[in-house]
Order: sequence, then structure tokens, then C-alpha cells
Amino acid sequence: MLTLSQLDILRHQYLALLKLEVEAFGVQPTEVRHLIGRLGEIHAALLVKGQLAHKVNQHGFDVIDPQGQCISVKTTAQTSGFVTLSGKTHSKAQQLMLLQYVQGELSTVYHGPMALVAQEARDYRGNLELDLSKARSLQARLNAAQPPGSA
Repeated sequence: MLTLSQLDILRHQYLALLKLEVEAFGVQPTEVRHLIGRLGEIHAALLVKGQLAHKVNQHGFDVIDPQGQCISVKTTAQTSGFVTLSGKTHSKAQQLMLLQYVQGELSTVYHGPMALVAQEARDYRGNLELDLSKARSLQARLNAAQPPGSA
């Protein structure tokens, strides 16, 4: 099990590697999805002060928060379009954290219940597709529903 300090070191190393790929080699962030995906998982674990799943490519979730909630993490460099969730495994996670990588930074587009995502996403060939704009709207609804000072 990695400590939060070790996860933070990994996050900085992944960010540096990604920066090198993009700036030195001219690779578009969308072309290094494997790096962005792992960076997102590490970042999410740090945000919730949790742990990475016990296996890389764990089916259905990537992070476990301190309360034992399983979180599926999706990270994209797209500014529009869809993220895909496996129709077979999305129900193994209680939460979804959708992150966006833009200009060397990660931001949270959505972090909330997977059940809400499952209601709002479209079915496409047995998988769920969540539009990034819909994810932003879902997050705004969640934020509006939270009592002041509870965040």
C-alpha cells in the first residue's frame, strides 16, 4: 500500500513525464491516454486521501476512499465529447470521478454517485457514455444541493 507521500511523488513524476511527451516530443495529450489515465487515478487517490485499487486495471474501480467506497476514475484531455464506462463493470463503483487534463493541470469535472451517472448517461452498445457537458451539469446540481460549508 502506498502512502499519500509516495502517491504525491508519483503524481509529480507522471506530470513531468507527460510534460516531456507533450512539450519535447510534440505529442498531443489525447495520444498518451495511458499516462493521463494513471495520473488521474493517482490524483484522485490523493484528493480523497484514499488508496489505489489493489490491482492495476481492477475491473470497475480504481480508487478506494477512507470509508471503503470504490471510485471509478476517468481522465480525459478532451474538452468536449464523451467518456465511456464499461456496461459490465460500472456498477462495481459507488462513485465516479471524472478529471480533465488541460495545459498541464488536472481539474475535477464530476465527483459523485455512480448511480446518478448511470441515470444520466446514454447506453451505447452495452456501455455507458457520459457527455462532458452533462457531467459538468451533474456536478453543478450536486454542488447546489450541498448545504453551505459542507464541502
